Amino acid sequence: MNKQTDPNIKTIRFPITADSRLQKMADKCGLTRIDYFIAMVDYFYKSKKDPRDLNDELLKKELVKRTDTIIAFIKTMEEEMLRPLKKDGEKLIRALDKIIAFFNEQIIQFNADQKGLYKQQTETLNKVLQSVRGLEMSQTAAAKMKKHFSEILEYYIQAREQLGMGIMSKQADRDKLITHVRMQIEALRP
Repeated sequence: MNKQTDPNIKTIRFPITADSRLQKMADKCGLTRIDYFIAMVDYFYKSKKDPRDLNDELLKKELVKRTDTIIAFIKTMEEEMLRPLKKDGEKLIRALDKIIAFFNEQIIQFNADQKGLYKQQTETLNKVLQSVRGLEMSQTAAAKMKKHFSEILEYYIQAREQLGMGIMSKQADRDKLITHVRMQIEALRP
């Protein structure tokens, strides 16, 4: 294909100084002059920059505009979300401090009181238990004493009956029986 007969090929005339600079820039990028020129056109087309604007004012304005938009967004978020969140967090911390103070004042004191009451209750229950044991021992001793007393009484009744059968029972035998029964009653111990 001949370049001059191709309908897609256009020619541009420009000064030689511009051509030498174009060649230096193309060489620096490792491109041909035409490839470099096509890349330049694509760049300016896509970025919508004015190639005459050497300070890139349009880009600066766009950056400033976007930066202002981002700052405005951050300020809005701060006003709408962060400050109320911070206030709520501070309220929550104050409420937790109050709860902890109440807990320290009331609950811990209550637990200490309960420990004291529990200790008193334990001591009282131990005393009651000792008293119940003492009563049980007393009842057991009383039952034993009753049994011994019954045995002594039975012995006395039987001996008296035997003395009563004999018509001429001697007073000495009766006194001996009474003395013996009295000694056995005095010997009873709980």
